[in-house]
Order: sequence, then C-alpha cells, then structure tokens
Amino acid sequence: MSGFRLLDEDGKPVEVELEEVLAIRPTSNGPEFHTKRGIFYYPTTLEEFQSLLGESGFERLDRGNLVNMNHAVAFDKKTRKVYFEDPWSKDSLFATVSEANMHKVMHLVREEQTSYQPAAKKLFWTRKEV
Repeated sequence: MSGFRLLDEDGKPVEVELEEVLAIRPTSNGPEFHTKRGIFYYPTTLEEFQSLLGESGFERLDRGNLVNMNHAVAFDKKTRKVYFEDPWSKDSLFATVSEANMHKVMHLVREEQTSYQPAAKKLFWTRKEV
C-alpha cells in the first residue's frame, strides 16, 4: 500500500491510500480525488501546501516561498536571505525573508567575522631608568 497526503474539504491534511482512489477528475482548481470516504484535493496554493507540509518543517518566509527549515543553515540580515549552505556564494540557492518573518530565522544568524586587528605597536611608552 502506498499513500499520499491530500486536503479534505475543510483544507485539513488527510492521508489517502492509493488503493482508495476511485477516480481523479481534473477541475479548474486542480484535480479532485474521489474515494468512498469523500472528495480530496491536491494543494494548489502556498497556503494549502503550508497546511499540508507545516508539520514537516516548512515555513512561509515571504510572499512567494515556502521553505523547508530543516535545510536552512544560514541567514544574512543585510540582504534578508536564508541559505541552504554555509558558507554561501553568489551562486548559492536562497530564499528571501520578509521583515515580518525575520523572527523565524534569526537563530541562523552567524557572528560576523571582524576585520579589526590589534595595534602592532605598544600604545604606551616605557620609562628608562637612569
């Protein structure tokens, strides 16, 4: 038996076994999965996917993304981007983070490397005894 997660008519996640599916009907809102238990829906919006995947660690960080926080490893506060590798480069995959959702990723901020170097010379002179 193999199953998959769909949404019920209230938008709640439901596990449906493949053997339960009687028919799949295409609609303008996505496919409907007909079973003896009722009709179930495949998620078509980020909100629906978040409802389905939220328990697995997916968070909405910005208007246009849903991020698996189990793979997010770094956050750049200046650019408000979360990265999936550390250190990251200009070619690294990232997801943007809205200001309202920054609290969800602040634990990923790493301490900035300082460029401060202590002075090589002594700051005070020593007195010679005569």
